[in-house]
This record gives sequence, structure tokens and C-alpha cells, in this order.
Amino acid sequence: MIQLHQVSFSYGELSVLEKVSFRVERGEFVFLVGPSGSGKTTLQRLLYADLDPVEGDMSVVGQQLAMLDKVSLPYFRQKIGLVFQDFKFLENKTVRENLALPQRLIGTPTQLIKENADKLLNQMGLYHHHNALPSEISGNERRRLAIARAIINNPLLLLADAPTEGLDLRLSLEVMALLDALNFQGMTIFISTSDRTLAEKCNKRIIELRDGGIH
Repeated sequence: MIQLHQVSFSYGELSVLEKVSFRVERGEFVFLVGPSGSGKTTLQRLLYADLDPVEGDMSVVGQQLAMLDKVSLPYFRQKIGLVFQDFKFLENKTVRENLALPQRLIGTPTQLIKENADKLLNQMGLYHHHNALPSEISGNERRRLAIARAIINNPLLLLADAPTEGLDLRLSLEVMALLDALNFQGMTIFISTSDRTLAEKCNKRIIELRDGGIH
């Protein structure tokens, strides 16, 4: 599902990742753990081809990223669900409308868009907020909305960057339970976090990123 071999990345003269190599198999649930500034978000951006490595080979959902072009990039990203650290909601659109847009982008029939959104909002415990703006719901609810938007098109792989940032342990474990259920259904989950305690409590595979490399 994910394969990195000797991947390096720099912002100008600042080296962030140095010869990073690891594999994530289909159906795995993996935590990428490291302190703030260790390169976790950069690595996530590399995985969905928002950045290009300085060197090394990357394959994600069966696609060699070096072979991507402007035509194939949107089709590649349709296979991946993204939970951004800062959410990137359309703040002037309702909760339901935020779930409608990803469906429209892949050509989901209009009659199914509302049906799919309402079904997922029910599953996430958010249906009572369907007409609210993202700014009008709680932090935990915003995280559940971010997950819902990421999975609305049934991706093969979910990439989540710090999805429990700012939540206490109880709420963090609630978010992890949602992700664990998705993993049980067959979705591959790859989460970056600085909270090693949370990762250990979830009893999943941990990859540690420190000093630009895997440890």
C-alpha cells in the first residue's frame, strides 16, 4: 500500500528527511510517531504527491509517484482520504455541503450525494449538525467531520495528520475507535502524531520518525 525506499526531502538547505525507508501493507493500521518538527507533515504531503522527494522511490496505492503527471494525479488522489491537521473545511458551507463537494468532484449522481452524506453523518453522530457551519461545532465534532469528508468516497488509504491534536485522552480514544472501525472494514490507516502514549494505547504498529530518519 505504501513503500518508501531511501527517500530524502529538503526545504532549500534545510534537510528534513534523510533516506527514509519503510513499508505499510494493505489493511494495516500504522502510527507515524515523532516530536513536533520531525517531518511528519512533510512525509504525509509526500505520500499524496503534494511534494516531490529530493531523492528516493515512493509507491502509494500501487502507483509509482515518480510516474505521476497532471492527468493521472487526480485519479491517484481519489484512492486516498486526507485528514488535514488544520482541517481545510469550506467554512462558509454547512457540514452537509462539506461532504457533498468531494462526491461532486468524482461525479457521484446528484440523487446519491445527500443520501451518502446523511448516512455518514448519522454514523459519525453529526446528523443533528447537518445545517451548521464547521465553526459552530465542537473540536471533537470537527475532527469527526474531517474523517467523514476523508472517507465519503471510500478510499483505499486514509492519511491522517495529527487527527487528535488538542483533544484529551478520552476524546482522542473516541476518534481512534472510529478509525479502528474503518480499518476493520478493510481501509488502510496511516496516522501521524506526536502523542506516543496514544499510539501505544491503541496497540498498533508504530514507526518512529526522529532526526530525519526512521528509528
